Amino acid sequence: MGEQPGALTILVTGAGGGVGRSIAERLARAGHRVIGTVRSAESAAALNDAARAAGLDLSYCRLEYPSAADVDALVRDVESRGRLDVLVNNAGSGVFGAVELVGAGDAAQQFAVNLFGPLELTRRLLPSLRASRGRVIWIGSLAGRISLPFQSHYSATKASVAAISDAMRMELKPLGVQVGCVEPGDFATGFTDARTIVDPAGSAYQPAQDRCLRAVEQQERSGPAPERVARLVERLCQVRRMPARAPVGEFARTMCVALRLLPDRVREWAVRRVYRQ
Repeated sequence: MGEQPGALTILVTGAGGGVGRSIAERLARAGHRVIGTVRSAESAAALNDAARAAGLDLSYCRLEYPSAADVDALVRDVESRGRLDVLVNNAGSGVFGAVELVGAGDAAQQFAVNLFGPLELTRRLLPSLRASRGRVIWIGSLAGRISLPFQSHYSATKASVAAISDAMRMELKPLGVQVGCVEPGDFATGFTDARTIVDPAGSAYQPAQDRCLRAVEQQERSGPAPERVARLVERLCQVRRMPARAPVGEFARTMCVALRLLPDRVREWAVRRVYRQ
């Protein structure tokens, strides 16, 4: 596979830490012009100072989903730069709890941050990406292929992201825009401590939810560094033909193979075992 040379202008959402920051900094160190988004103006200012000190062509701005004003401001900023080659939709959040216990507000926020906000930003930026014959990289999750216990809403948003990515890929191919979805497994990031946990105290779900949460946190904290995801995204920014789906991490790749080969009952047994159910 050949690769496209030259510096690109790349927008990375959710670049304040973890996977997003690793992606933004790696792309900037590779010589690309990178715009990263974070959730507050204060964080943007501090990160801009750090990027200037490091000599990186990396600028940060505020984006808090589902703020329409933030999306409007970001689109104007990107368009003022004259070109956009790659959009990396990374920003996201997680809610952890049984379906019965997760209220409508938490559910709506999960979909707003992980799906509807990124979808609106992408829609608004597609004219720029068509002009540059650029690409859209969605950061999905292994949970988009395998629904996880006590992470049903998160799993649903990531399954939706993958479905939208696949549909966009077909719609935009004749227009010269490539689309793909990266599907990480568990990585050691701040996501572990940032997720919203619905308190199961006193409910029928408490023992199972507590066991599952301990298993999830153990796997995430012992997972590989997010730099592995950043390396893959860097490659996808320039590889001649992006794959539709790109699992990353040993567990993610193993489970994607298992999905194709194992009967449903065996796959569910394996997931329940991993998450101590």
